[in-house]
Amino acid sequence: MYFYHIEEEFDAFFRDETSVTQLYFGRAVSKEMLGRIGLNCPRLVELVVCANGPKPLDEELIRIAERCKCLTAIGQGECEVTCSSFVEFVKMCGGRVTQLSIMEEVLIPDSSYNMEQIHSEVPKHLGRMWFPDMMPTW
Repeated sequence: MYFYHIEEEFDAFFRDETSVTQLYFGRAVSKEMLGRIGLNCPRLVELVVCANGPKPLDEELIRIAERCKCLTAIGQGECEVTCSSFVEFVKMCGGRVTQLSIMEEVLIPDSSYNMEQIHSEVPKHLGRMWFPDMMPTW
C-alpha cells in the first residue's frame, strides 16, 4: 500500500502499466491524474474519487471505462459528470459493475439526459435497480 500526498509523487507510479487493482483518492485529484489512471491501470477493479476540480470528469470516466476492463466498483463523491457521460460509462461497463455510488448532486443534466431519465436509463444497463446517493439534509 502506498500513500501519495503530492501529485508530482505519482510520476513513478505511472511510468508503466501497473498492476494496481484498487485506488482511493481521499483528497482532491486533478482531471489529468484521473486520465492517467485510464491509460496506465488496466487491471483496476475498484476506484473511489472523493473530489476533483470544478470541471466535469466526462472524458476521464469514459477512458477508465474503455481501458479498465476489470472495473467492478466505482464511487464518486464531489466529482461532477454530465448525465450523458455517466450513462455512456454505465453502458460500457454496467454488466460487470457490482458497486456504483455517485451523489445525485454531482450529475449535470444535459441535452440528452435529465435526472428523471437517469433514474430509468442506468438500471437498464446495470441489469438491476439503482438510484444515485443523496446528501442527507439534516
